[in-house]
Amino acid sequence: MGRIQSSVGLVTGTDILGTVEQLMQISAQPRDRLSAQTETLRQEQSAVNSLMAMVIGVQLAGNGLGSEALYHSKSASSSNKDVLSATAGENVETGDYSVRTLATAATHSVSSRRRFDSAEEALGFEGKLTVAPEGFLDQSASLADLNGGRGVEAGTIRITDRSGASAEIDLSDARTVDDVITAINDADVDVRATTVDGAFRLIDETGQSTSNLIVEQLGSDETAADLGLWGVNEASDSVTGAALELPDGVQTLRGVALDELAGGAGLDSLTTLDITLSDGSSASVDLSSATSTSEVIDLIDAAGLDLIVGLNDARNGLRIRDVSGGSGNLQIDSADDTASALGLQADTTDDIVVGTNLNRQLVTADTKLEDMNGGAGIGLSGFTIKDSAGVTGAINLKADQISTIGELVDAINDSSADVTASINEAGDGIQVIDNAGGEEALTITDGGSGTAAADLGIAGTATEQTIGGQTVSALVGTQADVIEVTAEDTLTSIAEKINNGRYATAGIRQNDDGSFSLSVRSQTAGESGQLAINTSGFNLDLDTTSIGQDALIGVTDADGSERFYTSTDGVFEIGDAGSAGSVLGSLTALSDLGITSGSLKIQDSTGATGAVNITTEGITSVGALVDRINALDIGVTASIKEDGSGVQIIDNAGGDEDLVIEDVGNGIVASTLGFAGTGETQTIDGVEVLAVTPEESDSSDSSGGLVLTVKELSDEAIKVTVGDNPDAAVNAVKRLVTQYNTLVDEVGKLSYFDSETDEVGLLFGSSEVLRIETGYSRLISGQIRGAGDIQSLGQVGLRLDSEGKLQFDESKFKDTLSEQRESVVDFFTTDDTGLVARMDSLGERLAGDSSSLLLTRTQTLTTQIERNDQRVEYYNARLETEREQLLLQFIGMEEAIAKLQGNISAIESIQPIEIPE
Repeated sequence: MGRIQSSVGLVTGTDILGTVEQLMQISAQPRDRLSAQTETLRQEQSAVNSLMAMVIGVQLAGNGLGSEALYHSKSASSSNKDVLSATAGENVETGDYSVRTLATAATHSVSSRRRFDSAEEALGFEGKLTVAPEGFLDQSASLADLNGGRGVEAGTIRITDRSGASAEIDLSDARTVDDVITAINDADVDVRATTVDGAFRLIDETGQSTSNLIVEQLGSDETAADLGLWGVNEASDSVTGAALELPDGVQTLRGVALDELAGGAGLDSLTTLDITLSDGSSASVDLSSATSTSEVIDLIDAAGLDLIVGLNDARNGLRIRDVSGGSGNLQIDSADDTASALGLQADTTDDIVVGTNLNRQLVTADTKLEDMNGGAGIGLSGFTIKDSAGVTGAINLKADQISTIGELVDAINDSSADVTASINEAGDGIQVIDNAGGEEALTITDGGSGTAAADLGIAGTATEQTIGGQTVSALVGTQADVIEVTAEDTLTSIAEKINNGRYATAGIRQNDDGSFSLSVRSQTAGESGQLAINTSGFNLDLDTTSIGQDALIGVTDADGSERFYTSTDGVFEIGDAGSAGSVLGSLTALSDLGITSGSLKIQDSTGATGAVNITTEGITSVGALVDRINALDIGVTASIKEDGSGVQIIDNAGGDEDLVIEDVGNGIVASTLGFAGTGETQTIDGVEVLAVTPEESDSSDSSGGLVLTVKELSDEAIKVTVGDNPDAAVNAVKRLVTQYNTLVDEVGKLSYFDSETDEVGLLFGSSEVLRIETGYSRLISGQIRGAGDIQSLGQVGLRLDSEGKLQFDESKFKDTLSEQRESVVDFFTTDDTGLVARMDSLGERLAGDSSSLLLTRTQTLTTQIERNDQRVEYYNARLETEREQLLLQFIGMEEAIAKLQGNISAIESIQPIEIPE
């Protein structure tokens, strides 16, 4: 049947669709009532969800008050923010701290003085550029390590030269031997300080004899005695102090011992160095007495020539500058190999001779693999060695538990391959020499994704090299980045090669005149990122623009104890600053640490034992205890750690047993000072030793500590004031008040009743609303028992007003927090019974994710809505059928009427038949 084209009956003129729609509206009334009910349910569900969100907001705001740290917040202020900024955590003791900024942090940087017209043109250089993380000769013993670990007491000395002039020299900031020498040489007396044979030497340069050369101690400190200069009063132009006891592994006060050079082979046979300056002046310098690089420099400096002698820019060799102003050549030579051994042999028109790398030994058999490559270590993987005869040996560092260079060398020599491994001639890595004499080339290959051979610098194919005076096929590893420079290299390509290495980042710097220079910067900040950069075969005239150094500060707390801290970036994270007993010195009284009696026993690695009883032996200070331990007839050395965190005991007996230190009976001496326990092998001052040391001070833990950031140096100490800071707790309470009052507003909006209009809110009379109001009202206005002395919110400045909203008296809260801090903490944070726990429990009952009041209600509403939606769909389907039926009925009626009308018309059209009469 075709669809009708008009909503009006063509026969009757009836409005069919209008009539059907009216009839359907009557039939749809049950559905519409159900839809209206469902919409009300949806609105109610939305209101319940809104309440649930508000309750959760109150719950979360309440939980924000549950951290004890919140109530112990501190603030820190600096008296000079341009020099030092400060922030404080919860564990810092309130009070004033005096901070001395002694050094700022710097990253090692080097640039070329030589300038180039282009960064992209080939330079025509051929040679090598090496970047090494170690090998420096400017070493200076730490004062804290001298005298058997007792160190040098800070104080002031007076030096009088032979003219009678005197100067007071404050050594309280001195931390190294070089610091002492610099302080003396900068003083207003004509005395030059140096060192010789492990002792300080003072040289009078006045040329007079009016007075003796005198050293006096000022005050009660023992600085002069600790420096070996006590009682100096000599009618002599030169005085050598008493020899100082050096720490294990340190051979000289300054510089590097000559027997550590040439890769460990040493420079023990130095004789006379002949120097002729450009003005024709000359001297033969006897170096036979020198035992260290610093003594070599001092002897050359004392030769009376117009020259400046020191270390080269890389600080791994020497440098001599002719300042005589002559026109001849600068000549340095010797009858034997002294000049060449020192890397100084020259006959040049230049006024500067830059010595070659003296190859300070960096690697020994005891060197740990994890300490190689500037501390980056060696990958614990495997590699294969194939000798020239085709025989293959395999090394697996992890499986074979190889941890030192010595163990690695032994493993390679014990492998199937016919090779010999040893420490290389430069003393900075290992070398592997082929012994097989075959036709193939010696190759070393890392296994899989391993990097051990590459990290050692021995991966690849052997080449012919001269080792020990013989030409051999070998692979020679090194800790340095060795960069091959060819004639085709540009400044840019050299920078790229440096960037492919392990230690430095290079770039091109455009100078003011439009020229270009090479700039190299260490990848590691601070002192540990220092680099030695050398060139051979060409000269870039490298200049160190910044020596890598750690920032250094001294922090003095309210007790007057100063403690030193270092940082690679100038940010000092000092844990628990100001905590009692955190800084130890030789004068620290044992009683201040709670030690008034007791005994301890020490067993060294040979099994020899010694005991100390502080009561019977009258030991009252940490320094006296250290001295007594060192006086025991066993193989141990005691010292106070430089950071003041405790006492460390180093075993030097060389036995096979354990180093064991224990308190006896009820003694607490060793445990309190941090050296009770069994010794462990560890590296101290670059030497591997068996020792018991206290845990490192918590200077790296910023959680609750004092954070100081040094921006620049200041001659004056900076005052840092740490005080209680209630703002964090106040803000947390304000968040709770805001969230709670928002909930109260929402409850009021959803449950209101207007008596004049009889209008009500969506949740008027709701049991859920009633339980929310009742629950919070009882909690906030009731007593909080079982959470300490404070038992109501009113005591901490919180109360309900006439509208049921929270009001916060900030001043009262701050006063209570200041006067009863721990009671406030207990009130809020006590488990189960504290305010936070109670609010959280109420929140869980009202809006938690497990059968809570509001969650159950919204789930019930969801079920009702879904059921109603299904019934509405049923109604819709039935109404659609009914509509179709009504339309069909009306259409059928139109058709029937049309037929009737047709029949009537047909009847009416019948003409009567007239029969003629």
